[in-house]
Amino acid sequence: MGASGHSGRALVSLLAQAGYRAVSLTASDVLLSAVGFQPADHYIIVSESGRSPETIEAARRLTQGTRVGISNFPQAQIAEVIDVPLGLGGFEDSPVYTAGYTATLMAYALLLEKVGVLPADSNVPRIPEIVENALADFAPVARAVSSLVAAATDIDVVGRGTSFASALETALMIREGLRIPTGAFETYEYLHGPMESVAAGTVVIIFGDERELTIPGSLLDAGVHVVVMTTAHDVPNEGHPNLTVVRLDSCLAGFVRPIVEIVFAQLVLAEAILHKPFPIEQFIYEQPDTKIPIAMLS
Repeated sequence: MGASGHSGRALVSLLAQAGYRAVSLTASDVLLSAVGFQPADHYIIVSESGRSPETIEAARRLTQGTRVGISNFPQAQIAEVIDVPLGLGGFEDSPVYTAGYTATLMAYALLLEKVGVLPADSNVPRIPEIVENALADFAPVARAVSSLVAAATDIDVVGRGTSFASALETALMIREGLRIPTGAFETYEYLHGPMESVAAGTVVIIFGDERELTIPGSLLDAGVHVVVMTTAHDVPNEGHPNLTVVRLDSCLAGFVRPIVEIVFAQLVLAEAILHKPFPIEQFIYEQPDTKIPIAMLS
């Protein structure tokens, strides 16, 4: 659910590219399925807190012996419904699950390399170093973009493949942290109608290197601010005052790229909240049933 569900989009994208059947299922959708329904041969169950009731109940219905669980707290209730735990470390995280999201992507990378599903990526062991460099390198542009994001009336976030996961998670963080109406769209879906609501006051954040690069052309002169994060050397309309280009190292692939993409988005969020009259940790609407109380842990 939530950020954990968004991370799964990157997982299934890379599995599909490697030729494996994979689907990212929302736990609440599994709960609507017929009794005994088994949509896969193997399952990766993801819940950073280990206490999401929908995820736990969905996992309970899946085939025993085939459930790998990724959680920051694998000793929580999720322990009852998984067969192999992969713990993230039990670290303290932000309310919008920033460290947990990147750690989950890294866990996917290590898991799929370990079982031989994906070839070894020399950048995976360097992820801590790469993230440290990204935090420093992207800080100035994140600060510049943050004022646009904070002042936006609404925000669209666009991407494809693993970058669709980045789009989904960026949109969620902005809605949760900045309280700005935000939507996430797969690149080609965005072209089929959703972009019709874009107007002056909208900020569009795009992750990608191909069709994504032509999207700003029809938006910039309408007063729309567009941020493109890409490995592409040549970006149409670069230099337009409403276009910000953020360049990624072209060697970043696999799970490393969405990790770096979301680190940039997290930096933007951290800077944008400084323009708001409320703290990022303060949620308005509390839901009593999205987490099993810690007091009930055995």
